[in-house]
Amino acid sequence: MTLLFVCLLLIYSGFSLFVIHFWRRKPSQTYPLKQELTLLVPVLLLNALWLWLPILQSQRLLLGFGHAMAMLSWITLVLYWCGSFFYRLQGLQLFLFPIAVLSLLCDVFLPGATTGVVVDNSAFALHIMSSLLAYSLFALATLLAWLMLWLARDLRQHRLSPSVSFLPPLLSIEKLMFQSLTMGFVSLTVSLLSGMLFSEYVFGHAFTWTHKIIFGIASWVIYAGILFLRWRQGARGKKIAIAVIVGFILLMLAYAGSKFVLEIVLAHSR
Repeated sequence: MTLLFVCLLLIYSGFSLFVIHFWRRKPSQTYPLKQELTLLVPVLLLNALWLWLPILQSQRLLLGFGHAMAMLSWITLVLYWCGSFFYRLQGLQLFLFPIAVLSLLCDVFLPGATTGVVVDNSAFALHIMSSLLAYSLFALATLLAWLMLWLARDLRQHRLSPSVSFLPPLLSIEKLMFQSLTMGFVSLTVSLLSGMLFSEYVFGHAFTWTHKIIFGIASWVIYAGILFLRWRQGARGKKIAIAVIVGFILLMLAYAGSKFVLEIVLAHSR
């Protein structure tokens, strides 16, 4: 497993350096997307082996901080790979590959809880799958929102920076962001409902109001408001993009933030 970790770390680091170099030096040239997607196939399979082999060996779902971050990063990369065949997602690589590097490092050096849990009922499986999918879709939407702000700033300042020619058109980024938000919102709704209605089966105890539920509902309200304003008024622009980022921060606080504090900060302070 150590060799696999080193290989993945070097490959994702190489991808990161190549994309950054291409963006800075050759933004007007055609990005070798087909070659990238082809190379990503074995890399994503190796990454899946890294993530799922310990789970298959222990017959338990690992939900520690580091492993959860690595899992979310991998799912987001898979969504990016699939979506690249239908949409122009160029620019997301600038974030996705470095995030993959950081998530692998977190998985090894900040694993958090390593005991894992047994997925022994369909309600729990539904909750976990919908949660992971929601986080990954909202991560994509957040990166797209960040690209929107970045590109809008350069266009507003009439700057001919590498981002203007490297990134997709602003309207295309905005359209993809709202599509990701819609799918993520459906997944988050399923996740929240399954956690609240089937708490006995999912968590083994009756439903209680926790910080995770509160932050999760707060992010749900923000995303619901964004989609409602988009539907009723065609809302768009800087404020919407910032709201998307704020919603994701709350969502991260709901799960990743609490796990980091409980499993990393408090565990090391004892």
